[in-house]
Amino acid sequence: MITNISGTLTQLVEDRATLQVGPLAYEVLIPEFVRRQLQASMGQEISLHTIFYLDGNPTQGRLSPRLVGFLNQVEREFFELFCSVDGVGAKKALRAMVRPVKDVATLIENQDVKGLSGLPGVGPATGERIIAKLRRKMPKFALLVTAESTPA
Repeated sequence: MITNISGTLTQLVEDRATLQVGPLAYEVLIPEFVRRQLQASMGQEISLHTIFYLDGNPTQGRLSPRLVGFLNQVEREFFELFCSVDGVGAKKALRAMVRPVKDVATLIENQDVKGLSGLPGVGPATGERIIAKLRRKMPKFALLVTAESTPA
C-alpha cells in the first residue's frame, strides 16, 4: 500500500497531478479542492497522503492501479468515509469533492440534502444515503480549518 508520496510537482491538470520522484513520474488523482490549493506549488517539492486502489472491471481482467492524493491525513480519512457510502466509489467521490472537506462535512452534519445534491454526481437519493451513514462521524471534519477557508 502506498500511503504517502513526495516529489516535485511537474504537472497539474483537471483531476490529476504528476509528481517526479527520482527517475519516476507518478500520476496521482486529486479532487478539485486539492488541485486549487496545489496551483501555486508547480515545480516545488510536495507531499501527498494517498489511497491506493484498483480501478476497472475484475471480471474482464482489466484493473489499473490508481493513487488518490490529499494534502493531509484528515482529508484522506474523510475521503475513505465518503467512499464507504453505498453508490459512492472513488470516481464519484473525486468528482463530488469540489469543495473543501470542512464544507462538505458541514453539509452532512447539518443534513443539507439540497447542498449535497449540488455537488457533481450527487443526487438527492445519494445525498440522503451519505447523511444517513456519515452524519454522526462529521464533527471532527466540520471543525477543520483549511487554507481555503482561512481569511487572508
